Amino acid sequence: MKGGFLHDMAPNAQRSFFVTLAFSAVAVAIYMFGVQPAADSLARETRRKGELEASQNSINADLRGAETVKKTLDELRGQIAPYEAALLEPLLESYAMRAKSILDPLAMGAGLSDISYSDEPFRALPLTKPMARQLYTRAAVRMTAKGSYQEAVSFLLRLEKDLPLVSLQAMEITAQQKPSEQSINMILEWPAKGKVTRK
Repeated sequence: MKGGFLHDMAPNAQRSFFVTLAFSAVAVAIYMFGVQPAADSLARETRRKGELEASQNSINADLRGAETVKKTLDELRGQIAPYEAALLEPLLESYAMRAKSILDPLAMGAGLSDISYSDEPFRALPLTKPMARQLYTRAAVRMTAKGSYQEAVSFLLRLEKDLPLVSLQAMEITAQQKPSEQSINMILEWPAKGKVTRK
């Protein structure tokens, strides 16, 4: 056994041994520097893909939820729209001026004439705490006109149909010589936009 087991091997066996040893070293190097890093990278990418899919699923769920919320908001806006349209806003700092532009077509359509408007004192409403950004009030407008009893009733029916939030606070009809020229005095009240307390 002098010289070790390689010394005792035939030359062909020695070559085969060295070739096998070399291939084994190459295989180990390929595994360590090629296969193993690739496997680690594949595992990382697989985890990353799973995370991205989970994130995408979450985003899709949020989008579906957003569509539902938008649909609900659109329905609510549709329900609120008639009330917002009925809110009285001042024209040239006068609610009576705004009322004139809204009520004149109804009054004239009913046959009333000599129509005039004036602002009435505001009804005090309790304030919320904390104070809301937009305040609302009940605006009262006095309307005077001439016409018959039937024309006054026709005007109120039109008012009830076209402006359901407007209420009749007071009404007085003073008899005149001509039944068609009765003196009509009404105080109409409806919700109105008040002051903006903050931006």
